[in-house]
Amino acid sequence: MTQRESSGLAVSVAGRRVIIAAAAALALAAAGTATALAAHHQAHSVAGRHQPAKTRLASAACTGPAGAAYVALPGYQAFDAVNTANCDLVQQYNVGDREVPGTGTEDFNYDSTDEGVAISGDDLYFANTGNDTVAVIDAAKLDVDNYENPAETLIQVGFDPQNLAVTPDGSQVWVAETGPQTGQPSLGGISVISTATDTVTAHRRLWTDPRAIAFSPSGTTAYVTTSQGLLVIDTANLNVIAVVRGLGNPEGVAVSPDGSTVYVTNTVQNVVDVISAATNSVTNTISVGQLPWQLVLSSDGGTLYVADADANAVSVISTASDTVTDTISDPGDPVSVALTPDGSELWVGGLTSGIVTVFDTSNDTSVGSFNVGYGGEANAGDGEEPTGIVLTTTPTPGSSAAAAKASTATKAGSR
Repeated sequence: MTQRESSGLAVSVAGRRVIIAAAAALALAAAGTATALAAHHQAHSVAGRHQPAKTRLASAACTGPAGAAYVALPGYQAFDAVNTANCDLVQQYNVGDREVPGTGTEDFNYDSTDEGVAISGDDLYFANTGNDTVAVIDAAKLDVDNYENPAETLIQVGFDPQNLAVTPDGSQVWVAETGPQTGQPSLGGISVISTATDTVTAHRRLWTDPRAIAFSPSGTTAYVTTSQGLLVIDTANLNVIAVVRGLGNPEGVAVSPDGSTVYVTNTVQNVVDVISAATNSVTNTISVGQLPWQLVLSSDGGTLYVADADANAVSVISTASDTVTDTISDPGDPVSVALTPDGSELWVGGLTSGIVTVFDTSNDTSVGSFNVGYGGEANAGDGEEPTGIVLTTTPTPGSSAAAAKASTATKAGSR
């Protein structure tokens, strides 16, 4: 049982997420041969697309700025590349799938569970909990005709990487390795990856389970949520300089643009804790919905969006007054949130619905939604959990309507 499952929460998003990811990895590892692994993956593909619909039907369209969204889907060891202008699914790509050694074939071990995703320039970074790696993929080189094995670099890191974050200068990716929570000492830690060389340049073992990471604007300080509180880390030497406790099993973390304030989701008390970066102490609490998970801050720092998973809602918070100014309904266990680079739209991923819903931030109304997974059909998202979303102004290759239709036809014919 993980630390999060033992927290006593009646319905734990983390428990569902970790159990599904771990079960997929264990089942695949137990298959024993590359042939069995490939067969399992193929069967998953067929079953996941022809089961009776379990998800609510999404509109499968939206309006928005030009660009791309990349959605991590650990339930399918894959990610979606989406056109942000219209919510068209351009392609679903496999990620983190290592070639089986010694077979002399092109068999792949489908054991990845990409819980988290981050982006630096054109490079996508996926935290593959299932095989203890970080996958690096150049989004500019994605090919809609090569969805099964896109070119990637796999970096071995510590146990159970779950989340990652890019430093403000883009030179490093920090990886939160939760480690198996089955005993002591903890196997949790932080790996630091150089984006120039795609290698691990530093590692820090921790006595607890890191979950999410955010940096001060200067990049000199990292804030890491854990079951034992918020760790404040000096990025120059990876020393923990402070621990903010009493945060009720915190999960998400965000830092204000001026670096003065840190926001943390308190999943036990259903609040957002407001922390002074100067004193590393809680200065205020903001009541939100049940089981607040990820959160994202507008570029000007004025608005904070919090995914309240068990409330099926998103809380909209004014940071000037530390009050909730609106509550947006979003059925399906919303856990992941991201803003378009221009701040005009909020993208929200539903863990159990398998739906991403897009909201206009000027009035908090929906401008569309889509089912994750191949084709965007009503049941496409079954078993596919949108646990991470990143957005960029650069369109994903093949995002024109004609290319998307051609890709869909090619993929459908190949299965």
